[in-house]
Amino acid sequence: MPKFNFLATMIGTVLGLGVVAAMPNAHAASLIPNREGEIKTNLGCLNSTTCIDTTSLGYTVTSLDFDGAGGYGASRLFVDDRATSNTYVGSALKVSFGTKDAGTNTGVNEFWLRPVAVTESGKLPENGQLEVGRFLFDFTEVMSEITLDFFDVEDIGTGVLLINNSPVGSSMLSAGKNNGIQTLTFYNVKSFEVQLGNAYSSKFPKYGDGVNLSGIKGTPKAVPEAGTTLGLGALAVAGMFGLRQRKKSVLAG
Repeated sequence: MPKFNFLATMIGTVLGLGVVAAMPNAHAASLIPNREGEIKTNLGCLNSTTCIDTTSLGYTVTSLDFDGAGGYGASRLFVDDRATSNTYVGSALKVSFGTKDAGTNTGVNEFWLRPVAVTESGKLPENGQLEVGRFLFDFTEVMSEITLDFFDVEDIGTGVLLINNSPVGSSMLSAGKNNGIQTLTFYNVKSFEVQLGNAYSSKFPKYGDGVNLSGIKGTPKAVPEAGTTLGLGALAVAGMFGLRQRKKSVLAG
């Protein structure tokens, strides 16, 4: 009986080691593209040469109408570094970013996701400088942790609305300081829906409250590979039996 208990313990141990060995090395990595351009959404892109497809980063983005019928339609989403001026031209829209914005100025040499509000009639409020939009980020695999940085939240209206298609509580950000950064972190995320900015701000009734998003860092949830796990466990057990057999042969000799 003691030998049986010892063997069972060893099998459990080596199988556990097999699981650990089979786990991929997961580290949080930025999911923000490191070049300027327009994020490809369900709206497509204004220009194919500056279009950024995020599927290679493990997620897709859908732009959503945030105020229903009338007013605003789905927003465009760009990656912007304030160090440079950029112009994006499509068949019906022309979006220009300078090195200084009317109200929301991120750090130089930093990449931020910058929404551009568009009216349902196809007009650009503030010449494209109203950073307001609602977006659905859908990941190809579950992320064990997601961190979001919000830039320049000065009025209520910005925050995460849904995680994995379910409402979340206490995830709307409070009004903060000009050009300040607020952070939210979530766990076991397959998708999230986020509202950036407030087009109907009572604090800024003329222009609204524009907000940028960055700092998206995700860690894929580690899943053990069953075949590798069992293979490592079996090899370890076999090695243990071989070691015990060799010891018996030496003693017999």
